[in-house]
Amino acid sequence: MEARPGRHSARESLPARLADLAGGLGDLAGKLGVLAGRFGVRLRAAARTAKNRLSRALGPARPPADAPATRVAAARARRRRRRAVLAAVAVTGLVAALTYAVRSPAPPPLTRETAPVAAPSDQASVVPVPGDPVSPGEPLLDLKLEPLPESLSLTVLGKRDWRQWGGAGADSFHRKAGGTGEIQDPGGERLEHNAGVTDLQWVDGVPTAREEGTRAGVFQRGAGKSFTLAVTGSGDLRTVRLFVGTFSAGARLDVSISGGGDPAVQEVALAAGDRFYQYVIRFRAPREERLLITWRALTVTGGHNDGVALQAITVS
Repeated sequence: MEARPGRHSARESLPARLADLAGGLGDLAGKLGVLAGRFGVRLRAAARTAKNRLSRALGPARPPADAPATRVAAARARRRRRRAVLAAVAVTGLVAALTYAVRSPAPPPLTRETAPVAAPSDQASVVPVPGDPVSPGEPLLDLKLEPLPESLSLTVLGKRDWRQWGGAGADSFHRKAGGTGEIQDPGGERLEHNAGVTDLQWVDGVPTAREEGTRAGVFQRGAGKSFTLAVTGSGDLRTVRLFVGTFSAGARLDVSISGGGDPAVQEVALAAGDRFYQYVIRFRAPREERLLITWRALTVTGGHNDGVALQAITVS
């Protein structure tokens, strides 16, 4: 009579079934590889590798006849079964992922039709608008005070014309050789001084052609006395620099254009001692008009030689 299998023999036959399952998975992977195109060979190789590893891990399909049927053997069989199931699930997931990746179509390249277009903005586009410059022929007048340097060149500052007073008597003056003649001085009673704080230099003068540094000038005594000058207009922008002073006096500078308009005014408060200033005037006036300049003593401290002084003027 043929012997019946023991109680645990059915459990020990599970590896054979798992091996068959792995074989079925290998066939499935082969079919998926055919569908995957050029990646089929790699998929079948992966399936065969998984099958071989399962076979090695599970050992022979049937145990030897004298193998003891114990609880330990049953536990080992259960562990082998779990490992086999996990391995099968992993292989199946890998095969499915690779198949999806192979069969999914690649995104089309960007073209003129498919290229992303920037979203419209709520902000209005900014279009540069050209400025509204002052008309070249419109009169212009600007006056400001600048500090005096230790020395300056009338040749450099007076590219069009310049004039310097004193140095050879109260009625003496120097001018730019070949200058435009724009500077007008009506003259008058004056006294000479040599109290300036800036060395005035030039290399294009008449009657003295070259000067390394003079502090000479002219002045007038008493309150109310003044110097009056003018610069003819040309229709172009001009820069005039006026070098004046006060001897223990308060003074006022009035600048205007003969054709009308608001004057530019600056005052110097009364104070003792000798003070010198550089005023910069920017103006534009038609040819038939002039820039009018008046430097007037308002008050004096009472000394014999208190008043206002004049040294030089340049035009560029």
